[in-house]
Formats: sequence, C-alpha cells, structure tokens
Amino acid sequence: MKFKHFFITAALASFIFVGCDDDDDDQPVIGALEVSTAIETADEGAGSVDITFSTTPAIDTDVTITYEVSGSATSGEDYEALTGSVVLPAGNLTVAQSITLIDDEEVESSEDLIVTITTIAGSEDLVIGVKDEATLSITDNDSYPFENGIIVTHEGNFFQGNASISFVSNDYETVQNDVYATVNDVDSWADNIQSMAFNGDFGYIVVNNSQKVEVVNRYTFESVATIDTELLNPRYMAIANGKGYVTNWGDGSDTEDDYVAVIDLEENTVVSKIPVAEGPERLVVKENTIYVAMQGGYNQNNIVTVIDAATNTVSTTVTVGDRPNSLQLDTEGNLWVLSGGNPAWTGNETLAQLDKINTADNTVSASFEFAETEHPGALVAEGSNLYYYLSSSVFKMETASTALPATAEITGLSFYDMAVNEGILYGVDAKDYTSNGSLEIYDLSDYSLLASKEVSIIPGEIYFNGTAER
Repeated sequence: MKFKHFFITAALASFIFVGCDDDDDDQPVIGALEVSTAIETADEGAGSVDITFSTTPAIDTDVTITYEVSGSATSGEDYEALTGSVVLPAGNLTVAQSITLIDDEEVESSEDLIVTITTIAGSEDLVIGVKDEATLSITDNDSYPFENGIIVTHEGNFFQGNASISFVSNDYETVQNDVYATVNDVDSWADNIQSMAFNGDFGYIVVNNSQKVEVVNRYTFESVATIDTELLNPRYMAIANGKGYVTNWGDGSDTEDDYVAVIDLEENTVVSKIPVAEGPERLVVKENTIYVAMQGGYNQNNIVTVIDAATNTVSTTVTVGDRPNSLQLDTEGNLWVLSGGNPAWTGNETLAQLDKINTADNTVSASFEFAETEHPGALVAEGSNLYYYLSSSVFKMETASTALPATAEITGLSFYDMAVNEGILYGVDAKDYTSNGSLEIYDLSDYSLLASKEVSIIPGEIYFNGTAER
C-alpha cells in the first residue's frame, strides 16, 4: 500500500471513530479526489482527450489541484504542454483537464502520458483518493511508406543496370516502381536482381550480375549497407541461426567453385564459405537446417544439399529429379522439391519430378513423375495445398494426394514466377522481357482475377511486407 493511501485511510477512519458519541450531523464529511480518463487509448489524430478530476461530495470552496505529468510521451512533441494545475469550482463534482494531442508525421511506438495528483489546496474537507493516477496511451497513426503491401523485384536487362524494386499496396490501388532508386536518389544501382530475403526490419536484395547484396530497411527502402566482397554470381538468401546464407554459382566456367556464403548480419560481411556441388539455387530453412536445391548452374544437377547452420557444414545430400528449381516446407514439416527435368534444348531431355522428403531422416518418401515434355516450376505452398506452374497453367495438389493433378485450376497464363499469400495467388508476367511486366492477382477461392498491375522490366520475385513493429 502506498504511504499516502495509508494515511488517507487512517484519516478517514479517525473521523469515523472519533466522536462516535457526538451528534453525527456535526461531523465533517471528507471527500476523496480522484483522476480518471474515459478512454485508455487515443489515436494521435484524435484532437483532444479529457482527463477528469472528480470528488464526492461537492466541496463548498474552490479547490486548486496540482498534478504531475510523466510517462514516455513528450510534452511539445506528442501533446501540447500542460499547466500542471486545475481548479475545481465550488459546488462542482468534476473538472476536466483537456489534453491536446499533436498529430505529427513521425512513425513511432505507442507512448504513455501519466497524470498523477500531487497536492490539493483550498479545502480541509478533501483528500487525495486511491485513484490518484490516470494513464492515457497515445497511438501513432503514421506508417512507413512500404508497409502492408507486395514487393516485386525486377531482374532488368543484363548489363543495362535497370534492375528495380516495385511496391504494390495491399488494396492494389497504389503501384510505386523503382522505389530503391527514388528513396536513395540514385540512378543505375543494380544489374540483375535475383531475389530478396528478410530479417527483422531489414531487407537483403541479392543482385546477381553486380555481385552484391544491398541491405535496406524493408519498410522505407533506405540503404543500410552494401555487401560486395566474397560474392560471385549470388542467387538466393535465407536466414538461419542468426546468420545469412547466400547461394553462389561462382565462375560459370568452373564446375567446382560453387559455394554458400555465410554472412554476419551485424557487420554485413561474408565471414565464411561452405563449398557445395554445382548450381546452388533456392533454399529454405527448417530450424537450424538449410535445404539447398542444386539446380546445376550453367549445367545440370539433381540433389538437395543439407547444411547444418550450427556448424556451417554439409551434413548430407538427397537425390531428387533433374534440375530442382523450387522447394517448399508443408505444415507437417515435410520438404517438397520440384525438379523441372532437363529441357529439350539440352539434347538430353529428362522427366520432371516432384519429390517429398521426410526431414526427420532426410530421405525421399514419395516421388511423382511428370509426362514427357512437361517441365514445371514455381512450386509454392499454403496450408495443405501445393501449387505449381506448368504449360501456361497453375495446378493445385493436396499434400495428401497420391497422384499429380490431371487438370489445371487457372489456364492461359504467362508467369515468370508466382507466390501465394492468405488465399491469394500472385504471378509475375515478364511480357516481352524488354518492356514493363505485370503483377497478376487471383483469388484462390474461385480462381477469379482480382487485379492486373503494371510493374517494371522483367519482374522476377514476389514478397510480402506486413506492419513494422512499433
């Protein structure tokens, strides 16, 4: 119990026990002054909010109430300065202190404003009550420019330096192209963006032909750092055990120099390299285990490399179909690997294959072969469903199925890649590979087209930004 509350209680008790034999009408009635707010949380754009001081019964003289303001909210920045005192007029039960909130443009966390009664002057018949403190939480109504939307990376044309990033709002109404260049006021900054990865507030843009990873704030796209040493033909990145892992094809003429670069995410430097077989491509993480699809780089491969992120060593490899191009974990922790097979132009065309790997022992538990001349790609997963792209169509397969689907769900497409998020399918169409491409958006509940938005040159990958932590 606070000391002043103890003394208040004691004071009130003394009026009860002293003079029990006297006429009750002669005893003074002691009132308790308390402070409260009708709402506990207010948006900074709400204008003003009242803090109310109240007492029962009414006092027959004016009472000056002095209060202290504290908390994480800042006077003059989050609210207009307060005087620190207010007068409760004689005969009134309440008086309000209006707090004017300041609606700024800064993105910030919620902040508390605390009003605490400190003294009362003007009447001996009033004491500070138990509720001597009121707290108002002021919430921010601003957002970062690239929160809550879709991020599309664009390869651009080789040696043209016209790779870029686009942002599409979640309601599909706003499209902003070339956001990195605009935010950082640069022109040609990237030659062939391959992919992007995220860790906390940071985004890592893997730029293949520029041999670098650009680090940005994922919600503002302001440049944070550039990792441009110890990378050679970087492809994809994942985060595991507090480190970044970037697949590298190395020199295209050397089949034995491929590796996975390990990045210190605090210093933004490559600290080591894990040698792997030829053509490390996409990768996914389960706990501290990294699974890398070995597509083969400029040649052909047919394995998944398993890396222990605790030791940064290859623990095993798993044989799958030729040219594994995409991989996904399902809700039960199984790894699905889609291999496109060798295309006809290689002179050694092979069958495409979908493999299910039991990650408990890293063995293939099921395999599904595609028909001759079928070369699927872009495997994505949501819930118990897998989706992949084949012959200008999107196919759906449940993870419990024992056979590949016979018919497509959406046809007549021209996707370069695709992604699924919260029941919506997003596909990028590179068009003629020299002019602007598009983002195509479908509702998976009925496969209807929700929107088609023009983006930039050769859109390659799709990612999703939520709300930044405040």
